[in-house]
Amino acid sequence: PLGDRGVFLAATVLASLLGLAWGGEVIQVGQEPTFFMNETHKFHPAQSLSFAHVLFVGFSLTYADTARLRGYIAQDVVQVGRYYAKTKFGCITQCDSADFDGIDGILGLGMPDAAMASIPEPLFFALSDETGDPANQYILRRRIFTLVSTDGAAELHLGGYDPHAFTGSMHYVKTTSNAEYSVPITSITFDGHELLNFATAAQAKGKISIPGILDSGTSCLVLPDSVLGGLLLEPPYTRLMNVIKRDVPFYISVGGHQLEIPFANWWLDPNDRPCIQTAPAGFEGVLLGDVVFRSLVVVFDLSHPRAPVIGLAPRNPAYMLVDAACGHVNDFKGCVAFGGVSKHPVGKRTVRTSEGRRKQKHNRFLSRATAQLDWLKKKAMQPANEQKLGVPRLDPSGGDTLLTKVPVDFFEETQFFINVSLGTPRQTSTVILDTGSSVFGVFCDPAPSAHKHSHIYLPHFIPSGMLQQGWERVRGTGESVVAAVATLMVAGLMLVMTIRGARYLRSRRGSTDDADEVGADAIL
Repeated sequence: PLGDRGVFLAATVLASLLGLAWGGEVIQVGQEPTFFMNETHKFHPAQSLSFAHVLFVGFSLTYADTARLRGYIAQDVVQVGRYYAKTKFGCITQCDSADFDGIDGILGLGMPDAAMASIPEPLFFALSDETGDPANQYILRRRIFTLVSTDGAAELHLGGYDPHAFTGSMHYVKTTSNAEYSVPITSITFDGHELLNFATAAQAKGKISIPGILDSGTSCLVLPDSVLGGLLLEPPYTRLMNVIKRDVPFYISVGGHQLEIPFANWWLDPNDRPCIQTAPAGFEGVLLGDVVFRSLVVVFDLSHPRAPVIGLAPRNPAYMLVDAACGHVNDFKGCVAFGGVSKHPVGKRTVRTSEGRRKQKHNRFLSRATAQLDWLKKKAMQPANEQKLGVPRLDPSGGDTLLTKVPVDFFEETQFFINVSLGTPRQTSTVILDTGSSVFGVFCDPAPSAHKHSHIYLPHFIPSGMLQQGWERVRGTGESVVAAVATLMVAGLMLVMTIRGARYLRSRRGSTDDADEVGADAIL
């Protein structure tokens, strides 16, 4: 009868009685584990000088059909790599899934069409928005990002990609949707067996592909286990299970280009099992998860948000990822590609030598950056223009147009994590990097009350019904603000009435004195 709150309290009491340490563990209550967010590194709004609480709207998101995240909407400075901007994001204060235990939040790199109405601008678009507040931003002037991954680590390229990261040519294809990174898949073969056998009737209608969604938040290759309403002759997953074996690669054809998924990338060594799953019921496509990101360099060109372009190329196994210190989130300069850095392999990472640091210090940064940009324009962006996919040529007009690399952790070959910084001064959070969503949210303390924090953001448009439901919907800071505004309005009205009354009495007194003077002259 107590509901979710009763279960939470019961778990808390049980933990205290058993002497369990309060620190993010999952306690089994009935059939469902309970999530405790104390293991996460929460954002503290009261410690940020630039924080603002967005009133009249809340934050509620169901993630992966299992986790419900709730809280409030905030506005503050958010930084990824060298770029930062003041933008809205979700402050999570409640979570009912143990899947987020020990995670600070989630960073969705999706498109605006998939964003929440209360947070209409995804973070990547905010970081490349030239119409923002110049005093609170350092923007990315090329709306392109690239994900490069090995088995144990990865990196996020902002502003383009490094041609050394792949072999062969970069193949571009337009997305089939404005809301997700979906590409047309015409064929999936395994050991000579075609998994996508399109029915004759479907081929006669021109249906010779199914959507493949590039989702870094999905760990495996997810195949449908149905004929998709008669589109296929047999379920792809069932077909694969009949012929699956070790040491054989997949071949996936995207937009007419065949790409290889090596055995080492679809077979998980830590678990000694294939990373192949069945798609949820009702989903008529393929999810291209981390299995694909470990095999290919994937470029997301959002220069035209209504017509995004995806670039795919085989990953170069000899390519060395950046050192973590090189792309530290609080380092304004970040890690610039080919910026006078002497690299020596250290496992799968690289480090800057003292000689490399001295060499970079004595070189002219701006001239080197200009040379890098010219080189990248010629080597990295020209193929896209040659294929006439609408990718604009790059003409820098001031600001930062360098290729910046940000380190990404790849936990157990199943999940990408990246550091972001929030607030003034910065507070660092480690969040999931997800190309399958457009929402940025972090676990936070409750919103500061008005007497503790004075930064309040009022939306330009207050939805209908909010004025009547304001006292129920807005608590804490909201009640104090509404009360303060009402008091000021009443005081202002009284002041106006007092001034007008004084003017009226003054005018009446002046007219009476004039009448007395006229009467006296008449008597004389």
